[in-house]
Amino acid sequence: MTENLPRITGLGYAVPDKIRLNDDPVFSWLKKNVTDGEKLFQGYEQRHVLDKDEDLISIMLPAAEMAMQNAGVSPDEIDLLIGTGSVSEYRNPNMLSLLHKELKLTKRVWVLPVDCEFSNFNASVLLADGLIRSGRIFNALICVGGNWTRNVSYETPQAVSAGDGAGAAVLANCSNQEKWTLTDQYTITESQYYGSMFSCGKSFEISPPIGNNEKLWTDTYFQINDEGIAGFKDFGINSPPQAALELMRKHNLKGSDISLISHQASSVLMDHWNDVIQPAQYINSIKLFANMAPANIPVTLAWSEKNDPAKKDHLILLAIGPDMHTNAMLFERKT
Repeated sequence: MTENLPRITGLGYAVPDKIRLNDDPVFSWLKKNVTDGEKLFQGYEQRHVLDKDEDLISIMLPAAEMAMQNAGVSPDEIDLLIGTGSVSEYRNPNMLSLLHKELKLTKRVWVLPVDCEFSNFNASVLLADGLIRSGRIFNALICVGGNWTRNVSYETPQAVSAGDGAGAAVLANCSNQEKWTLTDQYTITESQYYGSMFSCGKSFEISPPIGNNEKLWTDTYFQINDEGIAGFKDFGINSPPQAALELMRKHNLKGSDISLISHQASSVLMDHWNDVIQPAQYINSIKLFANMAPANIPVTLAWSEKNDPAKKDHLILLAIGPDMHTNAMLFERKT
């Protein structure tokens, strides 16, 4: 009898209808001005962008509903809602709480935001997998949404990569060996880069103060300083494939044994990762969806089911984050 293990029993994704091409007027300033790191962000043909009357819930809700439908579970069967909405309407609570409300999940469901850009999906799977294996929960709904077209300044080179999207998965005990189950993970963290990539506003001192306020602040946006550009070129290029190779070595796997899905900030990174790892198949959606920040991996994973199915029975999800860290997560199935 096949053992019940936590497996991905359903996947879903959603992207906005509005499409932004490379010649969009929003990129006019970048085309007229040379910026540090400009050549690092490449590989996009279009991005899906939330319209003025849309927000994160507009894509997170249909992504979650699709995953639940594909898994064959109802709202009252979900025990945990985990993931993130980035960047949420409020500093807290996270948009995930609104998703709980819109899905009409039961009151016993804990809403657990995971704040580790951009590996939120990998981390959520790892946590949910452990809770299911321990018997604490039975069905976890993972949902990660990104609206990073609203979290960049269009006078910074990274803005050209930004797209919006949401991906979701149901993780549950299941005996179907054709479903993906988590085998192992490997992480590399280089925290000396802390403060080189970050999201916050810029401040301007004012005199005299207005009430108790001595500064004015711009809106929050994603910033990369000179150290961050250096980290992009060193850690960002070299460490993710190292994590994948270490994980593969541990399980006696070669590149030809795996399908790969990764973060897709830029084809500059992805082309190098492909050269080093040499996967049998590199599934990506960078030309269609660009860089959906935290949602790259779950959206591409769900999108691939119908558009570019995994050819191998070992799958690596390769994430990276701005603190800086990288995580390689190995799944397997039997087909």
